[in-house]
Amino acid sequence: MRVTLGGVLALTAVIALPVAVIALSMRRRPVDDVITRGSARGRDGLAIHPWRGHPVVLVLGWVLVAGVVALGLWYLPSAPYAAAFCLVGGGLMGYVGWARATGRAGDGTLTFTPEGLYQLYGGSEVFVPWDVVRGLVTTPTDFIVETTRPVVPIHRMLPLFGRRGVVLDEAIGLPRRGLPPLPYQEMVALYATDEAARDELAGDEPVNRARAIVSELSS
Repeated sequence: MRVTLGGVLALTAVIALPVAVIALSMRRRPVDDVITRGSARGRDGLAIHPWRGHPVVLVLGWVLVAGVVALGLWYLPSAPYAAAFCLVGGGLMGYVGWARATGRAGDGTLTFTPEGLYQLYGGSEVFVPWDVVRGLVTTPTDFIVETTRPVVPIHRMLPLFGRRGVVLDEAIGLPRRGLPPLPYQEMVALYATDEAARDELAGDEPVNRARAIVSELSS
């Protein structure tokens, strides 16, 4: 009876944790945390982070990994297939958590630097120099940057993670990942065509301007 009750409680905890993670992930972050100074490839710039989430999510994620692995060990003597499912799933979740903790994964933050546009998402790293940008098309899930030559992603994780919807010789997809509303087309057009304007990306003015736009659009 105690074994059964313990299993039920463990399973309930494993189910409840994802619910808590999803709920906290929907929390809207303050604008000052979403639009910040950032850097990419050694150059300062404007960083636009996802505008939903909570720091506790990372902690709960590791608790969830530990719970799934513990559940797998619990079922190992009596249900090998269920144990294998939990242990493999826990291993993959742990790998993703490790990649996020070490910076290999990235959260989809979009960084504008004087040299170009940078994003690390799901271990897939992309840098698009301004001089190869022809334009930007926004879809519900991606920013599709049109380019004059191929831009090849660099994978920092296993290739099955961070797959991009568009990888063509003349375009590259940058997943939007819940980024806040901004006139991205106008921003990309400005910095791709006006070389003098790119220098301002190393300062605070673009950050203040973007924060004001997001505050107005979300109010």
